[in-house]
Amino acid sequence: MPPTMRIGELATKVGVTTHVLRAWESRYGLLRPGRSAGGYRLYGWEDERRVREVVALRSAGVSAVEASRRVLEAERNGTSATAGLDLAEHDLGAGGAANGAATSSRGPRATLHDPVASAHEEAEDSPLSRNDPQVLVAQLLDAVSALDEDRAHAILDTSFLERSAESAITDVILPLFVRIGEQWEMGRFGIAQEHFASSLVRRRLGALSLTWGVGSGPVAVLACPPGEFHDIVLLSFGVLLGRSGWRVRYLGPDTPITSVAAAVRMIQADAIVMASRRPNGFRDHAIALRELGRTQPLWLAGRGATPRVLEEIQVRSLGGDLVGAVMELTKTARANRRSSSAGLAKGRGGMSAAGTATGAPAPTGVAGAAQRQA
Repeated sequence: MPPTMRIGELATKVGVTTHVLRAWESRYGLLRPGRSAGGYRLYGWEDERRVREVVALRSAGVSAVEASRRVLEAERNGTSATAGLDLAEHDLGAGGAANGAATSSRGPRATLHDPVASAHEEAEDSPLSRNDPQVLVAQLLDAVSALDEDRAHAILDTSFLERSAESAITDVILPLFVRIGEQWEMGRFGIAQEHFASSLVRRRLGALSLTWGVGSGPVAVLACPPGEFHDIVLLSFGVLLGRSGWRVRYLGPDTPITSVAAAVRMIQADAIVMASRRPNGFRDHAIALRELGRTQPLWLAGRGATPRVLEEIQVRSLGGDLVGAVMELTKTARANRRSSSAGLAKGRGGMSAAGTATGAPAPTGVAGAAQRQA
Protein backbone atom coordinates (compact mmCIF):
# COMPACT_ATOMS: atom_id res chain seq x y z
CA MET A 1 0.00 0.00 0.00
CA PRO A 2 1.49 3.40 -0.97
CA PRO A 3 2.05 5.95 1.81
CA THR A 4 -0.91 8.26 2.35
CA MET A 5 -0.49 9.92 5.78
CA ARG A 6 0.78 13.43 6.40
CA ILE A 7 2.96 13.79 9.49
CA GLY A 8 0.14 15.27 11.59
CA GLU A 9 -2.08 12.25 10.93
CA LEU A 10 0.75 9.87 11.79
CA ALA A 11 1.45 11.79 15.01
CA THR A 12 -2.20 11.52 16.03
CA LYS A 13 -2.33 7.78 15.36
CA VAL A 14 0.80 6.89 17.33
CA GLY A 15 0.53 9.49 20.11
CA VAL A 16 3.90 11.13 19.38
CA THR A 17 4.35 14.81 18.53
CA THR A 18 5.33 15.85 15.01
CA HIS A 19 8.50 17.41 16.40
CA VAL A 20 9.61 14.07 17.85
CA LEU A 21 8.75 12.26 14.61
CA ARG A 22 10.83 14.71 12.59
CA ALA A 23 13.74 14.24 14.99
CA TRP A 24 13.53 10.45 14.68
CA GLU A 25 13.41 10.74 10.91
CA SER A 26 16.37 13.11 10.54
CA ARG A 27 18.52 11.76 13.36
CA TYR A 28 17.94 8.00 13.25
CA GLY A 29 16.47 7.37 9.80
CA LEU A 30 13.47 5.70 11.40
CA LEU A 31 10.89 7.05 8.95
CA ARG A 32 11.07 6.71 5.17
CA PRO A 33 8.41 8.96 3.70
CA GLY A 34 7.41 9.14 0.08
CA ARG A 35 6.33 12.32 -1.67
CA SER A 36 2.98 13.44 -2.95
CA ALA A 37 2.58 15.08 -6.35
CA GLY A 38 2.69 18.41 -4.53
CA GLY A 39 5.97 17.55 -2.77
CA TYR A 40 4.58 16.75 0.69
CA ARG A 41 6.03 13.95 2.80
CA LEU A 42 3.67 10.99 3.03
CA TYR A 43 4.04 8.17 5.55
CA GLY A 44 2.82 4.59 5.33
CA TRP A 45 1.90 1.73 7.62
CA GLU A 46 5.54 0.58 7.81
CA ASP A 47 6.50 3.96 9.26
CA GLU A 48 3.65 3.63 11.74
CA ARG A 49 4.81 0.15 12.73
CA ARG A 50 8.40 1.33 13.32
CA VAL A 51 7.23 4.24 15.47
CA ARG A 52 4.98 2.01 17.57
CA GLU A 53 7.87 -0.40 18.16
CA VAL A 54 10.18 2.43 19.23
CA VAL A 55 7.45 3.74 21.55
CA ALA A 56 7.13 0.29 23.13
CA LEU A 57 10.89 0.01 23.64
CA ARG A 58 11.10 3.55 25.02
CA SER A 59 8.39 2.73 27.53
CA ALA A 60 10.45 -0.28 28.59
CA GLY A 61 13.39 2.00 29.42
CA VAL A 62 15.34 1.89 26.13
CA SER A 63 16.78 5.14 24.80
CA ALA A 64 15.45 6.56 21.55
CA VAL A 65 18.71 6.02 19.67
CA GLU A 66 19.01 2.40 20.84
CA ALA A 67 15.34 1.69 20.24
CA SER A 68 15.60 3.01 16.69
CA ARG A 69 18.72 0.96 16.06
CA ARG A 70 17.00 -2.21 17.29
CA VAL A 71 13.88 -1.62 15.20
CA LEU A 72 15.83 -1.00 11.99
CA GLU A 73 18.15 -3.95 12.62
CA ALA A 74 15.21 -6.25 13.30
CA GLU A 75 13.56 -5.09 10.08
CA ARG A 76 16.67 -5.95 8.09
CA ASN A 77 16.78 -9.39 9.72
CA GLY A 78 13.09 -10.03 9.26
CA THR A 79 12.46 -10.25 13.01
CA SER A 80 10.61 -8.18 15.61
CA ALA A 81 12.37 -5.69 17.88
CA THR A 82 9.55 -5.93 20.41
CA ALA A 83 9.41 -9.72 20.77
CA GLY A 84 8.72 -10.53 24.42
CA LEU A 85 7.28 -7.11 25.23
CA ASP A 86 3.66 -6.73 26.27
CA LEU A 87 2.57 -4.46 23.40
CA ALA A 88 -0.90 -4.06 24.81
CA GLU A 89 0.72 -2.44 27.79
CA HIS A 90 3.25 -0.32 25.95
CA ASP A 91 1.42 0.65 22.74
CA LEU A 92 0.58 4.33 22.92
CA GLY A 93 -2.01 3.95 20.21
CA ALA A 94 -3.90 1.47 22.37
CA GLY A 95 -3.96 3.85 25.30
CA GLY A 96 -1.93 1.50 27.46
CA ALA A 97 0.46 2.08 30.30
CA ALA A 98 2.84 4.01 28.08
CA ASN A 99 0.82 7.07 28.95
CA GLY A 100 2.10 6.75 32.48
CA ALA A 101 5.67 6.74 33.74
CA ALA A 102 7.63 3.62 32.87
CA THR A 103 10.45 2.64 35.18
CA SER A 104 13.84 0.97 34.96
CA SER A 105 16.76 0.26 37.24
CA ARG A 106 17.71 3.91 36.93
CA GLY A 107 14.43 5.03 38.41
CA PRO A 108 11.47 6.81 36.79
CA ARG A 109 11.71 7.10 33.06
CA ALA A 110 10.10 9.74 30.87
CA THR A 111 7.47 8.92 28.31
CA LEU A 112 7.15 10.54 24.91
CA HIS A 113 4.39 12.74 26.28
CA ASP A 114 7.00 14.57 28.35
CA PRO A 115 9.53 15.95 25.82
CA VAL A 116 11.51 17.87 28.43
CA ALA A 117 12.14 14.83 30.62
CA SER A 118 12.86 12.77 27.51
CA ALA A 119 15.41 15.34 26.44
CA HIS A 120 17.31 15.03 29.72
CA GLU A 121 17.19 11.26 29.35
CA GLU A 122 18.61 11.50 25.83
CA ALA A 123 21.44 13.63 27.15
CA GLU A 124 22.36 10.86 29.58
CA ASP A 125 22.03 8.08 27.03
CA SER A 126 24.03 9.46 24.11
CA PRO A 127 27.14 11.67 23.90
CA LEU A 128 25.92 12.81 20.47
CA SER A 129 22.70 14.30 21.77
CA ARG A 130 23.97 17.73 22.84
CA ASN A 131 22.40 19.28 19.75
CA ASP A 132 19.34 17.05 19.69
CA PRO A 133 16.19 19.19 19.39
CA GLN A 134 14.60 17.68 22.51
CA VAL A 135 17.71 18.48 24.53
CA LEU A 136 17.81 22.04 23.22
CA VAL A 137 14.12 22.52 24.03
CA ALA A 138 14.67 21.21 27.55
CA GLN A 139 17.64 23.52 28.08
CA LEU A 140 15.73 26.51 26.76
CA LEU A 141 12.80 25.69 29.01
CA ASP A 142 15.14 25.68 32.02
CA ALA A 143 16.64 29.02 30.96
CA VAL A 144 13.21 30.57 30.46
CA SER A 145 12.07 29.26 33.84
CA ALA A 146 15.01 31.06 35.48
CA LEU A 147 14.73 34.14 33.22
CA ASP A 148 18.37 33.50 32.31
CA GLU A 149 18.89 35.55 29.14
CA ASP A 150 22.60 34.82 28.64
CA ARG A 151 22.05 31.07 28.82
CA ALA A 152 18.96 31.24 26.61
CA HIS A 153 20.85 33.16 23.91
CA ALA A 154 23.71 30.66 24.08
CA ILE A 155 21.27 27.79 23.50
CA LEU A 156 19.63 29.65 20.62
CA ASP A 157 23.10 30.25 19.16
CA THR A 158 23.73 26.51 19.24
CA SER A 159 20.33 25.81 17.70
CA PHE A 160 20.91 28.09 14.72
CA LEU A 161 24.60 27.28 14.26
CA GLU A 162 24.31 23.51 14.42
CA ARG A 163 21.04 23.24 12.49
CA SER A 164 19.42 24.95 9.52
CA ALA A 165 17.17 27.90 10.30
CA GLU A 166 14.21 25.78 9.20
CA SER A 167 15.13 23.04 11.66
CA ALA A 168 15.89 25.49 14.47
CA ILE A 169 12.43 26.99 14.03
CA THR A 170 10.35 23.84 13.51
CA ASP A 171 12.27 21.50 15.82
CA VAL A 172 13.35 23.84 18.63
CA ILE A 173 11.52 27.18 18.80
CA LEU A 174 7.98 26.01 18.10
CA PRO A 175 8.20 22.96 20.40
CA LEU A 176 9.54 25.31 23.08
CA PHE A 177 6.32 27.33 22.99
CA VAL A 178 4.25 24.15 23.10
CA ARG A 179 6.06 23.24 26.32
CA ILE A 180 5.69 26.78 27.68
CA GLY A 181 1.95 26.52 27.08
CA GLU A 182 1.86 23.22 28.95
CA GLN A 183 3.80 24.71 31.86
CA TRP A 184 1.37 27.63 31.91
CA GLU A 185 -1.64 25.32 32.05
CA MET A 186 -0.09 23.42 34.97
CA GLY A 187 0.58 26.67 36.83
CA ARG A 188 4.37 26.27 36.69
CA PHE A 189 4.99 29.29 34.46
CA GLY A 190 3.59 32.78 34.79
CA ILE A 191 3.25 35.81 32.57
CA ALA A 192 6.90 36.73 33.21
CA GLN A 193 8.22 33.51 31.68
CA GLU A 194 5.86 33.67 28.70
CA HIS A 195 6.70 37.29 27.91
CA PHE A 196 10.42 36.67 28.47
CA ALA A 197 10.44 33.77 25.99
CA SER A 198 8.39 35.68 23.41
CA SER A 199 10.68 38.71 23.60
CA LEU A 200 13.79 36.54 23.36
CA VAL A 201 12.61 34.61 20.31
CA ARG A 202 11.08 37.64 18.62
CA ARG A 203 14.45 39.39 18.64
CA ARG A 204 16.17 36.33 17.21
CA LEU A 205 13.61 35.89 14.44
CA GLY A 206 13.66 39.61 13.75
CA ALA A 207 17.31 39.34 12.75
CA LEU A 208 16.26 36.81 10.10
CA SER A 209 13.61 39.12 8.64
CA LEU A 210 15.93 41.82 7.31
CA THR A 211 15.70 40.52 3.72
CA TRP A 212 11.90 40.41 3.59
CA GLY A 213 11.74 43.36 1.20
CA VAL A 214 14.51 42.20 -1.15
CA GLY A 215 14.08 40.51 -4.52
CA SER A 216 11.25 39.96 -6.96
CA GLY A 217 9.55 36.91 -5.46
CA PRO A 218 5.87 36.61 -4.59
CA VAL A 219 4.47 38.87 -1.86
CA ALA A 220 2.75 37.63 1.29
CA VAL A 221 0.81 39.65 3.84
CA LEU A 222 0.83 38.10 7.33
CA ALA A 223 -1.42 39.22 10.18
CA CYS A 224 -3.39 38.12 13.21
CA PRO A 225 -7.06 39.09 13.48
CA PRO A 226 -8.27 41.61 16.07
CA GLY A 227 -7.84 40.32 19.61
CA GLU A 228 -5.07 37.82 18.74
CA PHE A 229 -1.75 38.89 20.26
CA HIS A 230 0.25 35.64 20.08
CA ASP A 231 2.16 35.79 16.80
CA ILE A 232 5.35 33.80 17.29
CA VAL A 233 4.16 31.02 14.97
CA LEU A 234 3.16 33.57 12.33
CA LEU A 235 6.49 35.36 12.69
CA SER A 236 8.28 32.01 12.33
CA PHE A 237 6.29 31.30 9.20
CA GLY A 238 7.33 34.68 7.81
CA VAL A 239 10.99 33.77 8.30
CA LEU A 240 10.48 30.47 6.46
CA LEU A 241 8.69 32.27 3.62
CA GLY A 242 11.47 34.84 3.39
CA ARG A 243 14.10 32.12 3.16
CA SER A 244 12.13 30.60 0.27
CA GLY A 245 12.27 33.80 -1.77
CA TRP A 246 9.04 35.46 -0.68
CA ARG A 247 8.75 39.15 0.08
CA VAL A 248 6.90 39.48 3.36
CA ARG A 249 4.73 42.32 4.60
CA TYR A 250 4.25 41.59 8.27
CA LEU A 251 1.33 43.41 9.91
CA GLY A 252 1.56 41.41 13.11
CA PRO A 253 -0.93 40.88 15.96
CA ASP A 254 -4.35 42.47 16.50
CA THR A 255 -4.83 43.75 12.95
CA PRO A 256 -8.27 44.95 11.74
CA ILE A 257 -9.53 43.04 8.71
CA THR A 258 -10.16 46.31 6.90
CA SER A 259 -6.48 47.21 7.32
CA VAL A 260 -5.42 43.84 5.94
CA ALA A 261 -7.69 44.29 2.93
CA ALA A 262 -6.33 47.79 2.27
CA ALA A 263 -2.72 46.56 2.43
CA VAL A 264 -3.46 43.68 0.08
CA ARG A 265 -5.03 45.98 -2.51
CA MET A 266 -2.12 48.38 -2.24
CA ILE A 267 0.64 45.84 -2.91
CA GLN A 268 -1.27 43.20 -4.94
CA ALA A 269 -0.26 40.37 -2.64
CA ASP A 270 0.10 36.79 -3.88
CA ALA A 271 -1.05 35.41 -0.53
CA ILE A 272 -2.63 36.57 2.72
CA VAL A 273 -2.10 34.43 5.81
CA MET A 274 -4.02 35.15 9.00
CA ALA A 275 -3.34 33.16 12.16
CA SER A 276 -5.29 32.69 15.38
CA ARG A 277 -5.13 30.24 18.25
CA ARG A 278 -8.88 30.49 18.87
CA PRO A 279 -11.73 29.68 16.47
CA ASN A 280 -13.57 32.79 17.68
CA GLY A 281 -10.62 34.86 16.52
CA PHE A 282 -11.86 34.06 13.02
CA ARG A 283 -15.57 33.59 13.70
CA ASP A 284 -15.94 37.07 15.17
CA HIS A 285 -14.90 38.44 11.77
CA ALA A 286 -16.38 35.77 9.53
CA ILE A 287 -18.27 38.13 7.21
CA ALA A 288 -15.24 40.36 6.55
CA LEU A 289 -12.93 37.37 6.10
CA ARG A 290 -15.35 35.64 3.74
CA GLU A 291 -15.59 38.81 1.66
CA LEU A 292 -11.79 39.17 1.59
CA GLY A 293 -11.41 35.54 0.58
CA ARG A 294 -13.76 35.95 -2.38
CA THR A 295 -11.41 38.37 -4.12
CA GLN A 296 -8.00 37.63 -2.60
CA PRO A 297 -5.87 34.49 -1.96
CA LEU A 298 -6.62 34.18 1.75
CA TRP A 299 -5.38 31.35 3.95
CA LEU A 300 -6.13 30.75 7.63
CA ALA A 301 -3.65 29.17 10.01
CA GLY A 302 -3.25 28.20 13.65
CA ARG A 303 -5.37 26.09 15.98
CA GLY A 304 -8.30 28.41 15.38
CA ALA A 305 -8.58 27.28 11.76
CA THR A 306 -10.84 24.34 12.57
CA PRO A 307 -12.79 22.49 9.84
CA ARG A 308 -15.97 24.16 11.02
CA VAL A 309 -14.42 27.62 10.79
CA LEU A 310 -13.04 26.89 7.32
CA GLU A 311 -16.43 25.70 6.15
CA GLU A 312 -18.13 28.77 7.59
CA ILE A 313 -15.70 31.28 6.10
CA GLN A 314 -15.09 29.26 2.91
CA VAL A 315 -11.34 29.70 2.67
CA ARG A 316 -8.33 27.42 2.74
CA SER A 317 -6.12 26.34 5.64
CA LEU A 318 -2.35 25.91 5.73
CA GLY A 319 -2.35 23.14 8.35
CA GLY A 320 0.30 22.67 11.04
CA ASP A 321 3.35 21.77 8.95
CA LEU A 322 5.04 25.13 8.34
CA VAL A 323 7.61 23.82 5.86
CA GLY A 324 4.86 22.08 3.90
CA ALA A 325 2.78 25.26 4.07
CA VAL A 326 5.60 27.26 2.47
CA MET A 327 5.75 24.73 -0.35
CA GLU A 328 1.99 24.86 -0.81
CA LEU A 329 1.86 28.66 -0.93
CA THR A 330 4.81 28.79 -3.33
CA LYS A 331 3.24 26.26 -5.67
CA THR A 332 -0.08 28.13 -5.66
CA ALA A 333 1.56 31.52 -6.23
CA ARG A 334 3.59 30.21 -9.16
CA ALA A 335 0.51 28.64 -10.73
CA ASN A 336 -1.46 31.89 -10.33
CA ARG A 337 1.36 33.93 -11.86
CA ARG A 338 1.64 31.56 -14.82
CA SER A 339 -2.10 31.81 -15.32
CA SER A 340 -2.00 35.62 -15.19
CA SER A 341 0.94 35.75 -17.62
CA ALA A 342 -0.85 33.44 -20.05
CA GLY A 343 -3.99 35.57 -19.88
CA LEU A 344 -2.01 38.76 -20.46
CA ALA A 345 -0.18 37.24 -23.43
CA LYS A 346 -3.46 36.09 -24.94
CA GLY A 347 -4.93 39.57 -24.52
CA ARG A 348 -1.92 41.18 -26.19
CA GLY A 349 -2.14 38.73 -29.06
CA GLY A 350 -5.79 39.63 -29.61
CA MET A 351 -5.00 43.33 -29.63
CA SER A 352 -2.20 42.82 -32.16
CA ALA A 353 -4.43 40.79 -34.43
CA ALA A 354 -7.14 43.46 -34.24
CA GLY A 355 -4.66 46.15 -35.18
CA THR A 356 -3.44 44.19 -38.22
CA ALA A 357 -6.99 43.51 -39.38
CA THR A 358 -7.82 47.22 -39.53
CA GLY A 359 -4.60 48.04 -41.30
CA ALA A 360 -3.32 50.15 -38.40
CA PRO A 361 0.31 49.57 -37.39
CA ALA A 362 0.89 48.16 -33.93
CA PRO A 363 1.83 50.98 -31.53
CA THR A 364 5.36 50.96 -30.17
CA GLY A 365 7.37 52.67 -27.46
CA VAL A 366 5.70 54.35 -24.48
CA ALA A 367 2.37 54.71 -26.24
CA GLY A 368 2.38 51.05 -27.17
CA ALA A 369 3.20 50.00 -23.64
CA ALA A 370 0.42 52.18 -22.27
CA GLN A 371 -2.10 50.79 -24.73
CA ARG A 372 -1.08 47.20 -24.02
CA GLN A 373 -1.56 47.70 -20.28
CA ALA A 374 -4.89 49.51 -20.65
